[in-house]
Amino acid sequence: MTATATAPRARSIAVPGDVRLGVRTVTSGDRDALGALFARMSRESRHMRFLTSKTDFSLRELTYLTDVDHVCHEAFVAIDERDGAVVAVARYVWIDDRPWTAEVAAEVVDDLQGLGIGTALAQLTVKAARDNGFELLRATTLADNHRARALLRRLAFRPTRRSGRELEFALALD
Repeated sequence: MTATATAPRARSIAVPGDVRLGVRTVTSGDRDALGALFARMSRESRHMRFLTSKTDFSLRELTYLTDVDHVCHEAFVAIDERDGAVVAVARYVWIDDRPWTAEVAAEVVDDLQGLGIGTALAQLTVKAARDNGFELLRATTLADNHRARALLRRLAFRPTRRSGRELEFALALD
């Protein structure tokens, strides 16, 4: 791939109540913060996000999740300004066997789900992928993950296939 990274401006997400969230791109220094986010997520939320009963991240996985080049792999985090904790992340990763196609995913800590945080981060992720020249985004979720399916529909993703309990969605970025 030969695209130019676009550096996002500092942003924030407005949510109900006294929660104030800042948004920025992931850095290599976020390994511990992403591990803490994963630990705060319920077993069910981890299962919905990773499509399996994942219990922790290895150092190798955390390095992969934080080693973003902002072109082929981009990720945004939402940070609770009250304590500096990462409470959500959304990313795309180039699918290297498919030209200009990337996989997208997002997760939000349980106590802040349903407030629009995932949608806001996913919108930034889609924009970054478009700005970096991607033509197609894919997402896979479990059929019973109604929140993820609703999020994908809000972003204009369309279902493309079903394999057992998993549904695949796609969004053309033309």
